[in-house]
Amino acid sequence: MPLEYEHCRFPEPIAEIASVTNAAGGAVLVFDAQDRILYANDEQRKLMPCCDYGKDDTYSTLFWLALKFGYTGNPNAKADPNGWLVRAIGARLNIQSMDFVNQYQWGAMLVSHFRLENGISIQARLDMRKNALDHYFTGPGSQIGVTRAIRLREEILGLESALDSLGLAVALISHNRKILHANASFKDMLRKEDGLTLSPVGREVVATDVCDEFVFQQAVENVTSGALPSTYVPVRRCRHDPLILAISAAVTPGAAIIAAARFGEDVKAINAALREALGFSIAEADVVTGIGQGKSVNQVALDRGVSEGSTYQHLHKARIKLKNSSFVAPDMAAIASLVTGIAAITRVPNRRKH
Repeated sequence: MPLEYEHCRFPEPIAEIASVTNAAGGAVLVFDAQDRILYANDEQRKLMPCCDYGKDDTYSTLFWLALKFGYTGNPNAKADPNGWLVRAIGARLNIQSMDFVNQYQWGAMLVSHFRLENGISIQARLDMRKNALDHYFTGPGSQIGVTRAIRLREEILGLESALDSLGLAVALISHNRKILHANASFKDMLRKEDGLTLSPVGREVVATDVCDEFVFQQAVENVTSGALPSTYVPVRRCRHDPLILAISAAVTPGAAIIAAARFGEDVKAINAALREALGFSIAEADVVTGIGQGKSVNQVALDRGVSEGSTYQHLHKARIKLKNSSFVAPDMAAIASLVTGIAAITRVPNRRKH
């Protein structure tokens, strides 16, 4: 008969890992010191229905059942199951924490193993595609735990929400111009073919004008290869003035950030979005926005009527917040610079908004 343990009955951090993974729709297994299954959540039972998860089931019995019914995600386990199981048990017994990516028949999953000194252990799995993590963590070398990935994903969603509130079109693309992340305005721009669109075959981002496409392609190649840190490219639109694209190297290797002010957003609107997205104070946002416009620290200080020392302090605090915002923050910092710069370029007094 399946066991129905509750997360709160397990010691920390196993209880927290189980709770967070369960809330995110991930699969959870908890084992005792003898590798007997103590707990399996609903997602685990759906994922691998080959096991009853009863009191006599262990890591080993689950492995053999999963192998028999085609649920095993490791090719080495299929090639040499006996040898693989011995090595896996050895690793589970001797390594406190392991994080890796496994390929299953339904797709890639981020897997975390954690073992306490008393022998109780947890295995948590998270579907990377369902949780929109597949663009950020790929391959067996992804050294990030399930709970960390979930928290990072929550940060991404918060940043996406803030950027979606603007008409600014912002996207993170790969070297082959595939979209890794895009806000609502960028997606709308592609859908309306407003200067950029998606190619029908490869689904890469392309310029709608043939001549502009050649320049745009070269610009993306130059930035993603490291030949240029950033560049600006004008692209023609059918019904409106040309659109100026700001293209800059992302922190993610071989990726680029594209930003465009489609409707001539002013710096004030961008400033508010940055405060919401990155948790800046008003003063910190003012300083970052000013730097993003290309102003010197002295100019920013004069504009705000404060000393250079205070301005440097605000800039230092902003950098600490960016650093504490984990892997996505440096890209967002680059976006901050890009969107403020592009707004300053495209904003013209008395310009008609489209």
